[in-house]
Amino acid sequence: MNFNRISIKTRAKQILRKNWGWAILVTLIFTFTTPTVSSSFIRDEFRDFYRPNVTINQYQNSNGDVNMDVDNDASPGINGYNPNDMVRRYMYQLESTFRSLFPDYQGPIWPVIGFAMLIALFFAMALKIFVLNPINVGCTKWYLRNRKEDKPKLRAIVEVFSKGYIRIVGIMFLRDLFTFLWTLLLIVPGIIKSYEYRMIPYLLAENPDLTVSEAFALTKKIMNGNKMDTFVLDLSFLPWILLAAVTCGILSVVYVAPYIKLTDTELYVCLCQGKDKYETSN
Repeated sequence: MNFNRISIKTRAKQILRKNWGWAILVTLIFTFTTPTVSSSFIRDEFRDFYRPNVTINQYQNSNGDVNMDVDNDASPGINGYNPNDMVRRYMYQLESTFRSLFPDYQGPIWPVIGFAMLIALFFAMALKIFVLNPINVGCTKWYLRNRKEDKPKLRAIVEVFSKGYIRIVGIMFLRDLFTFLWTLLLIVPGIIKSYEYRMIPYLLAENPDLTVSEAFALTKKIMNGNKMDTFVLDLSFLPWILLAAVTCGILSVVYVAPYIKLTDTELYVCLCQGKDKYETSN
């Protein structure tokens, strides 16, 4: 092992105590700039729109109005859920909302909705590529400065927009693209590559003028032989994550998430300096 897990986590706790409030704020910004889909949110939404053992039948009356019949005796499907009824209910909700917003439109709605979804997806991708990814690197820069400075300025987060912005945008985009393409092959190669590319934000935070080849070569060199140990390091936070879930995420905001990010920062510094030098400096 090229790093001491306990030493890294202990150092992260010390740094967290130094600027606890600011670390919480920066971690919140970092979290919001790293969009993820919450499975629990999706599950709750499905539960709100769907009731087991209920089938929804749609038809149009003589006036052309859409009506819904509820059949309580219908088969609930697998595990009490009927996928066809669930999809039909969502389609009805979407169409009803569209018709209420645009009552004068009498044409087919699904091509319009599909086009609107494509436009929304385009803007979401543009937002992530040109704004969220650079802010992500900016938060990483703040974490690195927080190791050395007593009160690092929050302007470190937006400095990336004035220095090396184009390179940061391009390299972070390629990181996401390569990880996605590897994930298409199989889930495991995607996970391995995500660990291999893990240090790219830290490298860009310290060296925004890196070229694409330099950034990927350096992160590969840093993580060579350390991916499995880093995975074990991530697993060591599992009890904290479960405890944060019990507190409805409150503990994650005020402690666990900043603790994890600062530990990740210490891991980067340790792997760059070498285990012996890192231990001595601390």
